[in-house]
Amino acid sequence: MYCSAPDSVHALLARLMLQAEQGNVRYPCWLTGSPEWTAEQALTFIQSNNSLCCIVISSREWEGLVTCPVHQAHRLLGQEVDLLIYDGFSGINPDTLGQVSGLLKGGGLFVFLSSPPESSDFFDDPEKQRLRVEPYTSLQVGNYFLEHMKRCFNEERFLSRFDQVDGLLSRLPPSLSHVSADVGLLDQHKVIDQIAQYFALSGQQCCVLTAARGRGKSAALGIIARQLLGQGRSVVVTAPSADALDSLFEHAASAKGFHRARYQVIEEKQRASLTFQQPVDVISAHNEANILLVDEAAGIPVHLLTGFLETYSKIIFATTTQGYEGTGQGFVLRFFPILQHQAKALHCFTLEKPIRWSECDPLEPFINKLLFLDAGSLSSKIPEEVARQSRPLVEYRSIDPKWLVDNPDQLQALFGLMINAHYRTTPGDLRIMLDSPNLQIWIAESAEQIVGACLVAEEGGLEEELIQHIWEGRRRPRGHLLPQLLVAQEGYLNAAEFTMLRVVRIAVCDKYRRSRIAAGLLHAIERSVENSQYHMIGASFAVTAPLLDFWHAEGYQVTRVGTQCDPVSGSYATLVLKGLSTDANQAICAWQSEFQKRLLYLQGDWLQTLDSNILARVQRPVLVEFTRLAHEEWHDLSGFAFHYRAYESSAYIFARLAEQYRYLWDIDSTDEQIKCLIEERVIQQKSEQQIIDHTGLQNRKVLLSSLRLAAGLLYQQAQQEGLLNELFR
Repeated sequence: MYCSAPDSVHALLARLMLQAEQGNVRYPCWLTGSPEWTAEQALTFIQSNNSLCCIVISSREWEGLVTCPVHQAHRLLGQEVDLLIYDGFSGINPDTLGQVSGLLKGGGLFVFLSSPPESSDFFDDPEKQRLRVEPYTSLQVGNYFLEHMKRCFNEERFLSRFDQVDGLLSRLPPSLSHVSADVGLLDQHKVIDQIAQYFALSGQQCCVLTAARGRGKSAALGIIARQLLGQGRSVVVTAPSADALDSLFEHAASAKGFHRARYQVIEEKQRASLTFQQPVDVISAHNEANILLVDEAAGIPVHLLTGFLETYSKIIFATTTQGYEGTGQGFVLRFFPILQHQAKALHCFTLEKPIRWSECDPLEPFINKLLFLDAGSLSSKIPEEVARQSRPLVEYRSIDPKWLVDNPDQLQALFGLMINAHYRTTPGDLRIMLDSPNLQIWIAESAEQIVGACLVAEEGGLEEELIQHIWEGRRRPRGHLLPQLLVAQEGYLNAAEFTMLRVVRIAVCDKYRRSRIAAGLLHAIERSVENSQYHMIGASFAVTAPLLDFWHAEGYQVTRVGTQCDPVSGSYATLVLKGLSTDANQAICAWQSEFQKRLLYLQGDWLQTLDSNILARVQRPVLVEFTRLAHEEWHDLSGFAFHYRAYESSAYIFARLAEQYRYLWDIDSTDEQIKCLIEERVIQQKSEQQIIDHTGLQNRKVLLSSLRLAAGLLYQQAQQEGLLNELFR
């Protein structure tokens, strides 16, 4: 301990709070000890400073305080606090850490509670339970993220640590000079005024607004929207998540005469409106307004952004360049060239000065380092000797997570690739990558630089009882995505017996995206498991025509297209597989054959909006005809009738059997509503709403129950006719 140091947690926190207020900055503080002691110390400080706005992230009960569980922290977005307590004993979730750090305003403290890092209890993290997959236990989940975290905490010179046994274990952080938030506000207002001037001009005007977190980007969009509504000009706003637009709507409705109703603001005098639309609905909403605001544009696929550009005459693409929102740098790399080519008038702005804290704030760089929130922008900086090569010499190998943690620059480069390549990459993926017991990490290297990477999950080989529960719709164990889709959605009970490798993520440095590095990674992985216990390799992804072309070229077959269109990407999830053994190849051929039969039926309902370019690529000639036995189809129907299998997974079989055995149900003794459901919903594929309107059924839930009853009736009639005898031999 240091002589001049505070001798209690209360004294330390009080001094840090004073320094934070004087500098308009945020300090991190670490209390280590038992769960009871750390909570007691934090609670005592809160109770003696009850004027502070405080949030406690914890799954434990705190006397007299309302806490927020770790996995509900996203509901707090848009709030501001003076004091944030993160209870590490409730689970260390990287996504939550990134989200809640942004709630803290200048002059505040971020207090983290945990066991001492020198103790084995530090690694006894409840979050591990969420990372385990069958058949692993939480004890087999790695500690690599926690090791990385421990190093970041120990190296941070602005972090103060107070231990239950040893007292203060770090020097007090230096005081930081106050920088007024007015600097950031002036920066924001200048950008708002410039955009307003461009939007007053005729013709297409396209603006790009980029900013790091805390720079007032969403607020700026809200103010711009309010000005436009005041001029009688309606506006459409879109984003990957409506929940993240609270600040935008709050600022849009902050003046007299503006009325907000959740995701809409109406200016009462002019009757102009600001309305949220899902990304997939933005183009069809053009009739309502010709002005579009796109927040977190990096989280929306490029083909949709391009459609926005072609449709709206006034548009702002705004994105966060770093933070848990993810892929701002990927947006710059891939969409900006399209903007430069297609936009008639392009204007770019950056909000650089923070508004809610000082420029010298220590918490922001600390969280950025801990969660690699800047990794995307840094990974795009390729060393000159590599950049000069149009087709670099590449080596492929699998690596251990320990090697990444021991080489933080390489870890940052690898995670940066993932951020730039996948718009939904979050800090949580960092921990999954490092600690998941069933995950393999493969890299492509050139001149000792990572230029490509692939994450591969080991799946399948499940126990018979678990497979049956998955098929019935009773269980959804973590992981094992490919076998679960094949069993639960397609009904192939034998699928989960195969051992599989699933390509979770594959990413290549932007400069070399046409250099066959992704294919090289797949070939290296496939070679590594030749003559091994793995039967097949596959992937599930949001389908686009170029992606399908890539997987087809590598010998993978489509065996499933999902029935739900993603409202953000506008794409359908597609499953591709490649056999690594004779038995696996036969099974894949059978599944592919069955998929081709189902495809025509699915087009009549769930896949009506599937892009024609995609459809042309998934419709393939069936090389080997496989015919399912009748008792197998009846068994599939029983899963829907008497268990919890989804209707969309069973509808094709239901329709086939209903048409083939019409004499079992299209008779006088069958209830008229049952006959109507089978004829109009199952066979004719009329929409749910049409059926509800026609039959008078209360809602979708009642309709689903009625369809199960109809399927059960058909099955029981078949049983009485002796059609199911083969099933029970």
